[in-house]
Amino acid sequence: MFILTSCKAGSDIQSSGPTDIPAESAPPASVSAEPDNADETPVAGFSAKDAVKIEEIDWSVEESLVDGERFISFGYTNNSPYTILDLEIRFEQRENLTAEDLAAFDELKAEREWSDEDVAEIHIEGANHKCAFPGDTVSGYPCNINGTGTWVQSMAQYELMEPDMATICLIGDDGKGYVEYYDFKSNIYGESSQGGIDLHQWSDSELAQLLPKAESVAVQVDRDDEEIFYFTAYGSSAESFTAYVEEVKKKGFTMVDYEGPDTYRATNGNGVKAVITFDSMRNELEGYVEIEDKE
Repeated sequence: MFILTSCKAGSDIQSSGPTDIPAESAPPASVSAEPDNADETPVAGFSAKDAVKIEEIDWSVEESLVDGERFISFGYTNNSPYTILDLEIRFEQRENLTAEDLAAFDELKAEREWSDEDVAEIHIEGANHKCAFPGDTVSGYPCNINGTGTWVQSMAQYELMEPDMATICLIGDDGKGYVEYYDFKSNIYGESSQGGIDLHQWSDSELAQLLPKAESVAVQVDRDDEEIFYFTAYGSSAESFTAYVEEVKKKGFTMVDYEGPDTYRATNGNGVKAVITFDSMRNELEGYVEIEDKE
């Protein structure tokens, strides 16, 4: 979720491993984690600090099965009065674990050629990137090791952990996006120093005008230059993906390279390429237009 990457000052979380975006649709250059048109000015009268009480988030970690693949998933019910755009909980190892306890990571240790010191530093992150309105339940998102693409393999690994820090992205009373923190160890709440973030971004650039403006709970412009316009719409659905693709076709992108249930790739008469994808695990719609290299 872009609020996490835009607002988490000093975060040490690193992402690696496989991504949810098909390789064909990923932009050929890195995108900005902090969009130029984000409003970073705190709004008087609203504070994200303890806006959502941790007891209002009924979170759980459990064994799940999708497409025949077992994994440990993180989900929650939002019992707060605010819409939660993203939630992460970092789990640290419990104190006084023995070598026998840490044997739960032996298979992973052997695969990655980790040392005992590496194993001693393992942490788990539980996150769910689906938008949750008040009363909503979201589930089925894999827990990972050390903030990477490596999934937690078993409940035995998770049970060695205890919650350390929660990061909650929410929509404030002013309609902007905020980040709130909760420290499980000290029972203290905090908030991002960057204040509210504009949740409905777009661009007036020439490339951006080639695509229909995306409408969703939150839309971020990830990249906007002379070569690529790239955006992500959060809180989307398979139905909104289908409807958006139809609007893209009306914009002239009808020379189809590929069309499937979650991906559309096509060019227009001027050779500009459009790629639209939908990630059902995150409920995110992503799209970009790119001027293809003529060489």
